[in-house]
Amino acid sequence: MPLVVPGINNNASSNDPKSEWMNKLVGKKLSDGTSDSTNFARKDLPKEHRVVEEGSMLTQDFKQDRSVMPLTLA
Repeated sequence: MPLVVPGINNNASSNDPKSEWMNKLVGKKLSDGTSDSTNFARKDLPKEHRVVEEGSMLTQDFKQDRSVMPLTLA
């Protein structure tokens, strides 16, 4: 699991939504259960989201309020 330390090994400001989500998600597994130190619960993702597995086909539609979570399979 990669080590992510907010403010040390990422350059984005703390007010940046992308940086906030990176700090919450990087190095964790997506689960249907609850969030903890190694898992992040699907229910805690934004209402408008899609999880994209590595190598998956995507549509090119654009929704400004949707978050796209790229998933890397390890």
